[in-house]
Amino acid sequence: MTHFFCFAGELSGDMHGARLLNALKRHVQPFVVTGVGGPEMRAQGITGTLNMEDFEVMGFSDVLWALPRLRRQFYQIRDYILQTVPEVAIFIDSPSFSLRMARALRKKGYQGKIVQYISPTVWAWGKHRIQEMAETLNLLLTIYPFEESYFTDTSLRVQYVGNPLLENLTHHRYDSDWQKFFGIKQVNNIVALFPGSRTAEIERNLPKQIEAAEMLHKESPDTVFAISCAHENHMRLFKNILQKSNLRHNKEVFFVPRLYSYDLMRSCRSAIAKSGTVTLELALHHCPTVVVYEVTWLNRLIAKYVMRLKLPYYCIVNILAGKQVYPELIEKGFSAKNLYQHVAALHREGEERTNCVENCKQVSNLFKEKNSSERAAQAILELLI
Repeated sequence: MTHFFCFAGELSGDMHGARLLNALKRHVQPFVVTGVGGPEMRAQGITGTLNMEDFEVMGFSDVLWALPRLRRQFYQIRDYILQTVPEVAIFIDSPSFSLRMARALRKKGYQGKIVQYISPTVWAWGKHRIQEMAETLNLLLTIYPFEESYFTDTSLRVQYVGNPLLENLTHHRYDSDWQKFFGIKQVNNIVALFPGSRTAEIERNLPKQIEAAEMLHKESPDTVFAISCAHENHMRLFKNILQKSNLRHNKEVFFVPRLYSYDLMRSCRSAIAKSGTVTLELALHHCPTVVVYEVTWLNRLIAKYVMRLKLPYYCIVNILAGKQVYPELIEKGFSAKNLYQHVAALHREGEERTNCVENCKQVSNLFKEKNSSERAAQAILELLI
């Protein structure tokens, strides 16, 4: 019986991992899959001693505070793989963890196949990782078409499989009446807020998003705001932050569960989103968006002096387009006033909004492959031949 080990340390990885496991099931029976996953991967049958929720930290400083726990978890997983010896170990995103684990396994003599699904951003920083990946990995599956070129001088097998977000959009069943479940009556003037999926980033980003929402509501009183809620246990945090404003829950502001994220993206007129995968999802929905991220002083120092990040853009949508599609308020300028001015310009009819929507369509055209999970599964199975 083929044994796959699979690791996903965050929500997007859990979603991609679940589709990958489902694709593997269509070709390999029987097989066992163990490892670390979230609710979607657990629904596909993954078993293990740790859950994805145990690994959710964001930003350099958050990782530093969690280091003792993460270190224990790292060795627990390493030892488990060495003891059970799965034929294939698949790591989804989480590059800092995944590449370190691959190196540790090879040093201990693990001879199984190691697959990295979603490439580290070697095009942004960490080009020194390229050779390390070539020495430890058997297969790298990329989700952006330009990434393969960075590995042409190595022996590493690299395959572009398409972006799994397109697969998610293709399979999503949109509900035209979704807003009725939450009492949202104004469907043509919604501003969506995506503050993140982790407590620390919500605490840093949502207060300024709410302040900007207040300013926009004064200018346009018929505007309503919908906050995407990644976890149900964040509801109380949302309410606590909202209580410090003049906006009211279920009056001007509504909380929308993650299940309806895509329905919200398709329906809203504009959005404010924490930098991350969600920005590409919004672009694929052609939604004008302002991208934000409150960077702590420690994160800023590490990015500048340790990682030496020198990117023209931080948002993946802008990186793919090679120009500003979405305004970014990340390293500098992230204030409620600046945010309000940017989102107001995108929200109202005009050239700025029109250009943003057209640029989103151009980014969408970069992605053609809509069966990424199937392509990834086929590439992994070829390793076993």
